[in-house]
Amino acid sequence: MRQRMTNKKPANGRTRRRYVLYGVLGWLVFSYVLLFVYLPDEIYLTKAEQQEGQPLAFADGLPIGIDYEEDVQPVFGAQRTLAASENDGVLTCRLFDLIPLKQVVVHYTDRANVVAAGTNIGIYLKNSGVLVVECASFTDQNGALIAPAAYRIRSGDVIVKVDDTAVHTKEELMDFVAASGGRRMVLHVLRAGKPIDVVVMPEVAADGTSKLGIWVRDDIAGIGTMTYVTEDGEYGALGHGVSDIDTGELIRIDDGSVYETTITGISKGRRGNPGEVTGLIRFQPSCYLGSVGENTENGIYGTIEQLPQALADVEQLPVAYKQEITEGAAQIICSVTGERLAYDIEIERIDYHTSEENKGIRYRVTDERLLARTGGIVQGMSGSPIIQNGRLIGAVTHVFVDDPTRGYGIFAESMFEEHTTIY
Repeated sequence: MRQRMTNKKPANGRTRRRYVLYGVLGWLVFSYVLLFVYLPDEIYLTKAEQQEGQPLAFADGLPIGIDYEEDVQPVFGAQRTLAASENDGVLTCRLFDLIPLKQVVVHYTDRANVVAAGTNIGIYLKNSGVLVVECASFTDQNGALIAPAAYRIRSGDVIVKVDDTAVHTKEELMDFVAASGGRRMVLHVLRAGKPIDVVVMPEVAADGTSKLGIWVRDDIAGIGTMTYVTEDGEYGALGHGVSDIDTGELIRIDDGSVYETTITGISKGRRGNPGEVTGLIRFQPSCYLGSVGENTENGIYGTIEQLPQALADVEQLPVAYKQEITEGAAQIICSVTGERLAYDIEIERIDYHTSEENKGIRYRVTDERLLARTGGIVQGMSGSPIIQNGRLIGAVTHVFVDDPTRGYGIFAESMFEEHTTIY
């Protein structure tokens, strides 16, 4: 049998040492990059806690030494996002206490204490203008199918003025179009937040009325969960912004209100179907809880005028900074059954560098009671506070569509960044 001949020579000792060296260098580079990403760019801390030498959770168990230096300007592109004192500093993190790894900016704040709510609320938001849901065609007086606004107006546009007159409701817009007599109109529109002018010409429909051929909306209502209430009566809820269901655009609001709500049913979450909580928003004046002042990517915010009855005797908890959160046991508080209860979860991952700010915490529902009632996380639970070691660490925001027992949460710290006055 003929053997195949090769020109390869057995690896000698020098070659083996080279391979070992390459392997060690590769491991060091990988470790360096991994730890660099693992460390946050900035943290928030109280002065007293820094003086006490409080251990930092993000460095726990890692081969990292930390040096602290005061009065150093932010570096490595870290941004100031909270109101902080003038004595901000920098933590220099060193691999094996030798190799400079990363500088973490420290901002000093006063730790907030809040009521962790977990109560369902009905949310009503009024658009700042008239939102275009989609363009449509209609039949004119000659029987032709026409769409006057097509290619001029887009889904997601917010109409704020007609000519030089502000419009706030769809009825006002309809009146302008009806009175136009088919004349040229200038719509002042916000498109992706930027103002533009759009010229349109209404057409007369088969029924004799003037139309543009657009579907519009000027308000929205839904159910969510209140996350916290501060000593000053400010609240945060949802942990993510309210977007229009058809356009996906974050709704720009003029004002809004929150109301008590009654849960009427639960659709359990299943793989591919996240499920939802259904309820009845009680719009009566006696059920009015407060106003909505802001709708942001990190939640809705406003002022409470009437505290939900379920929170009357609830004690305040301190707000945790993200570096204090650890993987392991935690709880979420929600009222999906009509009663405010705490349910066990397991925090599986903490991501300081997530591209989506409201997905910094990943967790799994372990409480058999909640799994039996909802199947895990369902729509309507967004904003449910997450508690660990007696502190508010975040809020429920998203569910895994393919696994309703798992979900994401936002750092409480990130929610508070929208309200710097409470620090």
